[in-house]
Amino acid sequence: MNASPKDPATSTIQVIDRLVLLLDAIAANDTPTSLKILSAETGLHPSTAHRILAALGSHDLVGRTEAGHYQLGVKLLSLASR
Repeated sequence: MNASPKDPATSTIQVIDRLVLLLDAIAANDTPTSLKILSAETGLHPSTAHRILAALGSHDLVGRTEAGHYQLGVKLLSLASR
């Protein structure tokens, strides 16, 4: 039996899916990564990626270097170490 898109077991929240795509892309890179590269790797429009990254940054889940590249944030690393 196939589950319908409205089935709670298979439904997703789009922004969370996109957030995870961005975090995975940041984590996959050994060095801080530009918005352009993150957008290309995730398939997200740059403005969408920027908006999500800004929200993640406001919670210290993502950090930005002086050059404006993105890296995993200190709060995310702290949570992961628990």
